[in-house]
Amino acid sequence: MQNHVQCTLQKSDSIQTAWIPQKFAKLWSFLEIKMEGGWDNGWQVILVGNIQPSDYVKESSRDYRNQREASDI
Repeated sequence: MQNHVQCTLQKSDSIQTAWIPQKFAKLWSFLEIKMEGGWDNGWQVILVGNIQPSDYVKESSRDYRNQREASDI
């Protein structure tokens, strides 16, 4: 079973939190991540956090959308 790790990534002045496959979640490593416009490289892992099964992460990745619709924000 594979796992994903919640990591904080930094590129220049930008910081982003993302779930990434555990094999790439190495502190201070540099990554190329997929964003809306395509692939973006140069992101450094600055914090390694929680571990969850990959299936769970994929199933719940869009939960925030359902919560926003239900909360009428």
